[in-house]
Amino acid sequence: MVSPQPPVSVRRTVERVSDGWHETTPGSAVARAEARWFVVEDGADVLDAAEEHGLDVSEIRARLARIGRGPSSVAPRVVRVNDHALYVVVPTAAYDDEQVTTGRLVLFATGTVLYSAESGSAGVTDKVVERLGEQRALKGRGALPVLAAMLVELVAGASDVELALGDAVAHLEQVAFRLDEDPLPRLYNLKREISEARRALLPLSVELPDLGDDRTTVSTEPLRLDRQLLERLTAHAERIDQHLESHDSLLSDMLTVRLSLVSVRQNEDMRKISAWAAIAAVPTLVAGIYGMNFEHMPELAWTWGYPGVLVAMVGICVGLHRAFKHNGWL
Repeated sequence: MVSPQPPVSVRRTVERVSDGWHETTPGSAVARAEARWFVVEDGADVLDAAEEHGLDVSEIRARLARIGRGPSSVAPRVVRVNDHALYVVVPTAAYDDEQVTTGRLVLFATGTVLYSAESGSAGVTDKVVERLGEQRALKGRGALPVLAAMLVELVAGASDVELALGDAVAHLEQVAFRLDEDPLPRLYNLKREISEARRALLPLSVELPDLGDDRTTVSTEPLRLDRQLLERLTAHAERIDQHLESHDSLLSDMLTVRLSLVSVRQNEDMRKISAWAAIAAVPTLVAGIYGMNFEHMPELAWTWGYPGVLVAMVGICVGLHRAFKHNGWL
């Protein structure tokens, strides 16, 4: 039975009547609503809000206790009680200014009532409320359409994050090989954000199949989502993860090539330094020999000895310069 009054902790109420879904203010419930969706402030209060309506959540709490998880746990989890009650914790992800922020969405659903609480900046709840006006997205009995719409928005949000990260990687690729810029901080940041997005997406693809119906049996249970829908969402989530993996692989390749370019640049600089050091060594050597000031040295009494030595030093230096330049060292 649908409870007529929302609990104190509810901040938003959406009700399904004969002509569709309508958002109402807390305390103004429609007496003959077919289904209700209550948005709770905090995920730890979802089960408490259900108890305020008189719903039995003892089995959910007992199963969470057996696995060492409480209502405040952020770990992904799907807990089902005889297909009549469902408790789901899934992560959410959002992207802004090359930063992936994660949150969580907590759901507790029966056939006609759904409670949810969202943290983070993904905005899944607001998007689902907007979708309630699309009749094509509201097929199903009781609270199932809202549950299905939330899963669709979760996967769509993950897709938006992947597309934004892909654009950021493509932009970085354009500047990654410019030696006058240092892309390494952005590159490492993007790799970290991709890892964060994949950690948020993986539990979603793992938990989705547990929400479906069993085609091998005849089932009329109210909380079995359409298997085809879940298969499409799971396949989409897996494709998103593959794209994220491709982005991460491309960043790794860019890092390898960038480091190779830096190494080549350093080798070129070392060759130039070595070439100029060899050229400078010639006049240094000659000047060092004739600066020893011994009394008996050859060419000291030559009239043209000094200019001859200068011409010889210049000639040798010019010859070395041309040889190094011909070999690509200068």
